[in-house]
Amino acid sequence: MQNGVKKLYGKIQKTLISLIPENWKSIYLYASVINGRNGEMYFYYYPKKIIKSKPINCYEVASKFGIDEMKYNRRLKKLYDHIKELNTYAFPRWTNITIIIKNNTFTIEYKYNRLVNSHYNDEQRRLIWCYKYLNTPIESLSIKDRALIETYKEDSDIKPTIYTEFLSSTMHDKDNKNEEQDNELEDNKIINQILKY
Repeated sequence: MQNGVKKLYGKIQKTLISLIPENWKSIYLYASVINGRNGEMYFYYYPKKIIKSKPINCYEVASKFGIDEMKYNRRLKKLYDHIKELNTYAFPRWTNITIIIKNNTFTIEYKYNRLVNSHYNDEQRRLIWCYKYLNTPIESLSIKDRALIETYKEDSDIKPTIYTEFLSSTMHDKDNKNEEQDNELEDNKIINQILKY
């Protein structure tokens, strides 16, 4: 079981990094898996530039870099499939994760929030997640959104579990080709800038 998880970590890292067609400083990914099959996924990355830049949403990548959108969506789905497989190894089953790749470190935060019949909808959770991990300026938010963030409480009885490992610096090298990149998978539909299954 431990070997299977470690292999999946490697697949997730390679697939995620292969989805970014430029040099980057850090990556932040959110994914949820409900009842082993349904959920959502999105990630943002910060480009490696001299001037501080805003995070790039993964659903902007295909149009921004002239990449075939259908192929890119297949690769996004492959990443989500790896994440769903990772969920099958967990007990108790986590409901949502945050993956951070930064400074050659790979970190996963496993959370056990009640996503079904929750006080918060997907868009509210996304807003809170972006505020926490992408440091969205509080002054850029509406009064309603500020109130949501100020009153937010984790909807879980189990504390998050955090796993961290160091990565090889070659993971950033855009010249390293990912052999899984061009695998053909069934088409996937993007809804409201969030990958849903």
